[in-house]
Amino acid sequence: MPNNETTTTAASLANLDAPPGAVFAIDTERRIIRGVAVPYGVVAHKDGQGWSFSKGTIDVADPSRVKLWVNHDKAQAVGVAFELDDTDAALVAAFKVARGAEGDKALTMAEDGVWDSLSIGLHPDAKFRRDQAGVLHSVNVPLREISLTPAPVFGAARVTSVNFGAQQEENTTMPDAPPTVTVTDPPDPAPAPPVVPASVLEAIGAGFSELRGALGAERPEIVRAGALEVTEPSPYRFDGTAGAESFSEDLRSYNADPAARQRLETFMEEVWATFAVTTGNTTAVSPTQNRPDLFVPNLTFTRPLWNLITTGNLTDKTPFTVPKFASAAGLVGPHTEGVEPTPGSFTATSQTVTPSAVSGKVEITREVWDQGGSPQADQIIWGEMLNGYFEALEAKVAAMLNALSLTEIQLGSGVDAALVNAVTNVFVDLQFVRGGNRYSALALDGLLFKALINAADGQGRKLLPVVGPTNAQGQTTGTFSTVNIGAQAGSAVWALGSANSSNSYLFVPSSVYGWASAPKRFVFEYRVSAIDLAIWGYTGAACTRDSDVKRIDYTTLDTP
Repeated sequence: MPNNETTTTAASLANLDAPPGAVFAIDTERRIIRGVAVPYGVVAHKDGQGWSFSKGTIDVADPSRVKLWVNHDKAQAVGVAFELDDTDAALVAAFKVARGAEGDKALTMAEDGVWDSLSIGLHPDAKFRRDQAGVLHSVNVPLREISLTPAPVFGAARVTSVNFGAQQEENTTMPDAPPTVTVTDPPDPAPAPPVVPASVLEAIGAGFSELRGALGAERPEIVRAGALEVTEPSPYRFDGTAGAESFSEDLRSYNADPAARQRLETFMEEVWATFAVTTGNTTAVSPTQNRPDLFVPNLTFTRPLWNLITTGNLTDKTPFTVPKFASAAGLVGPHTEGVEPTPGSFTATSQTVTPSAVSGKVEITREVWDQGGSPQADQIIWGEMLNGYFEALEAKVAAMLNALSLTEIQLGSGVDAALVNAVTNVFVDLQFVRGGNRYSALALDGLLFKALINAADGQGRKLLPVVGPTNAQGQTTGTFSTVNIGAQAGSAVWALGSANSSNSYLFVPSSVYGWASAPKRFVFEYRVSAIDLAIWGYTGAACTRDSDVKRIDYTTLDTP
């Protein structure tokens, strides 16, 4: 996770090499303790996490705000800083120790080499930047306090120690024990190589032997770098003895705990080259992923019938009237010179349209609502409600057309050329009605549409082919949503059905109306156990002139 700034909210113990010239000094007469608080430019490693501090990132503006504690216990505050020197090599601190028994004890314990280390306590707002290698580099580090601590474990080797407490966790609160940085005296000239006790090496070997049995691989080689044989103990033990961390608990917490994930990944990187680790061994750390971005919703409903008619908007269910022509006679005729024309007649009428409401509701338990999900459950359900709303609009218009009292045009179940000729003759005959052919919308049910698509000549060639026709009377679109008979486009309308009782309709669009309001979404939380997600809207449909609608019956057998 490169270039990622995180706030320090916990810490971990790590070992650092102190820079040359590290100082820890006590002036008992003047009651001053001076020493290196934290070295710069070195990396500390603990449980797979690297830490590094650099000059200019630690806030040293007001030394008097930094107190000297003992072992990071605020009840044991014994002094106050009067100097914080941000050098190129390290942060050097000087403290004035308070008078009294507690201050005397601190001076004595430090002078006698018991509390011979300084350890910084970081403020909860401290920030670090993670590089590509996973090392956290200081960015802005306010000091909380600096403490006196006992000598580090590898005191004979004079190894500077940095104590951060528990391992860093992102976006949590500061633990009771604050993160600390501990520094001791620099190594003596040419120190003797430290010797790791045989018991420690045996324990490490036994642990890897157990791990080898679990993973089925060779025992790993212990890396020895110069005089230092072991730089860091493993966080896990596999010999029956409790380790610093639990391998099984970290596996269970892999997704939820960044610290556990970091420990596991570092450990697996160290043993990957040695052990035969396969995907079968790492199922717990490689869980099945949820891909909400690939969520597969239900299909969005198409509205071919609604798209053929004239549509409008509604806001409520108040009935309204539509004025319309009723009859006319003698309005125009031959004129006789000097004779006044006989008055003609004209009557108008109106039609009342009464909208109706549509609604729906789903009860969602509060547990599902609070859990949300990805994508959220309420959004999935609302999408399905919208599909139902659009289906209701199509059904409303289809029901209105089916309820009209009309004389049917019978096609007699014709097929192939006979069917195409029969439909063509319907269009031709309309050219000779009074006013000519104004019927530009053709809504086809499933039986007639399929019969037109399959119509072929004696050689099996489609009469209404998909591609550019040659010696054919029409064409079918590549998506099979419309079929053209000459220049007349017929739309496949799923709301009309595909049964023997289904009918097709040829009509004038300006005489067939549909109205609808935008669907409203309601959320009701009046109960404890569940939440109601509801939809509401108004719809209406009407034919203002029945003569402008032609019903076409393909099968003539009007039973399902």
